Amino acid sequence: MRNISFYIAKRYIFSSANTNAVNIITSIAVAAIMVATAALFVILSVFSGLEQMNLKFYSNVNPEIKISPAKGKVLPEIENLEHQLKQNQLVKSYAKVIEEKIYIDYNGMQDIAYLKAVDSNFTKVTRLDTVVYGGDYIDFSFDDNFIVSNGIAQRLQLYIDPINPATLMMPKAGTGLIKQESDAFTKTEAYSTGVFVLNEQYDKHIFSTLGLAQNLLRLDSIDAYAIEIKTNRAHDLNAVKSQLSKTLGEKYKVETRQDLDSAFLKVMNMENLIIYLIFTLVIIIACFNLAGTIIIIILDKTKEIQTMYSFGLSRIQIRRIFAYTGLIITSIAMITGLLIASVLGLLQINFGLVMASATIPFPFEFSIINYLVVIGTVLGIGGFVSWLMSKQVK
Repeated sequence: MRNISFYIAKRYIFSSANTNAVNIITSIAVAAIMVATAALFVILSVFSGLEQMNLKFYSNVNPEIKISPAKGKVLPEIENLEHQLKQNQLVKSYAKVIEEKIYIDYNGMQDIAYLKAVDSNFTKVTRLDTVVYGGDYIDFSFDDNFIVSNGIAQRLQLYIDPINPATLMMPKAGTGLIKQESDAFTKTEAYSTGVFVLNEQYDKHIFSTLGLAQNLLRLDSIDAYAIEIKTNRAHDLNAVKSQLSKTLGEKYKVETRQDLDSAFLKVMNMENLIIYLIFTLVIIIACFNLAGTIIIIILDKTKEIQTMYSFGLSRIQIRRIFAYTGLIITSIAMITGLLIASVLGLLQINFGLVMASATIPFPFEFSIINYLVVIGTVLGIGGFVSWLMSKQVK
């Protein structure tokens, strides 16, 4: 049997018999919800694109698995640890790393940075070499070279200089009275061979050979602070983590890429939530127009309401007419807004209409989840407002 309430609601929306005032108010409501819907979908898609782009950048330097000591800084029994990793079929390759704060002095300008020293196997674990946009990657034949982040390069004007070395200094461990600079720091000179570009987390980083850090820290040639691993089962890192934790024992801490990126992911998720709530508020404000439209339609159809009641329609059925009317207006606006936003997304992907920097356009990520979130939000708010306003039929 035909839904009489829905049928009448459609006639109210698409009928040419409506007054100009009703048509104008309805158009305003549709336009407001349409713009709010498009804005919500665009901003969610851009944030999804930024998240994916940042995760891609992180994957260039963050390993799938990282093993570090449970206590202290230097890995204990490192030769035995390496032997176990070589025998483990889940481990495709690994690299030893050292991470420490360092003081840089170059041509009278100073900065504090984070040194990440790696061995020659590091490019088998991550793709650091792919983010070097100027100069060359680290030369492991010598322990006197490094690559520098774009941020440090700009602050110190330290780009590619094979002639003038930078002085790298690191605080000495220990106690006692410091009488001169040599008592407080170990230092060495090294040359910048390249500049890399990543995200803000690596804006104060330099990468060097493992030997350079070992010399500064007075460590043996086999020592390291951590071992970073590329696995044969990248799709199931938690299973690899569990297996390695059981094999290696309590002396070592095993972390996956998700563990290492957890702070970044939490920040991105919080930003997503805040942006979603802000634009949900915009949709709520836009739905004030919808509420006004339904009230105007109710007033415009007062005589028809009395006639329908006389012909036997119940109060609930009559209220449903105006609830359906609001839902139809909301659906038309939502679908139109999603279509417009999708077209804008395709144009952004193909032509880069809005640039994040001089060379990188804002990323736009189409996602079924974003579609579902927008549809659920708009229909939920629009449906609630329509139901609430339909109660005005007495």
